[in-house]
Amino acid sequence: MGADKTKQRRAALGARRAMTAAARASASAKICFRLLALPQLHAAKTILSYRALDDEVDLGAVEGKLKARIAYPRCLGQGVMEARIPLGPMKPGPYGIWEPDPEASLLLSPEEIDLVLLPCVAFDRCGHRLGHGAGYYDRYLPRCDRAKTVLVAFAAQELAHVATEEHDRNADILVTEREIITPDA
Repeated sequence: MGADKTKQRRAALGARRAMTAAARASASAKICFRLLALPQLHAAKTILSYRALDDEVDLGAVEGKLKARIAYPRCLGQGVMEARIPLGPMKPGPYGIWEPDPEASLLLSPEEIDLVLLPCVAFDRCGHRLGHGAGYYDRYLPRCDRAKTVLVAFAAQELAHVATEEHDRNADILVTEREIITPDA
């Protein structure tokens, strides 16, 4: 299984990184437009979002248009993360991703989260998600027992079938620049 995931990560990351910065910006804008059409996004009171790496979907255009509280992950190491609402400037975390400063943020319990916006390396139409491999979301999502999960990705990241394991949780909704996909249950 590990070899399959490594091969899939390599292919999907290559496709994502092959996109020009202009193509990623255009696709991110279209994804944000589609996200803002989701009633689940507007119904949520507390959303766990993320700060994008240079080659990921940038959700900056969505966050300012929501009434919900927006939290971001903070990686604690060993696959453990927490959700925090920033009350001040964010700072780079261990993977170079901007995260809330623990001294200037509010810690949330996973049960408070209504909706999670999920980044990914790859996905398939069944809602399977392939991350970077550290397992942060795999460990955190089961604790968000009432949250809907919305995977956001570029269409170029789609695979015919993502290798999965028993602990992997499927996304409820998938959003790309081309379409909104609701996987069959």
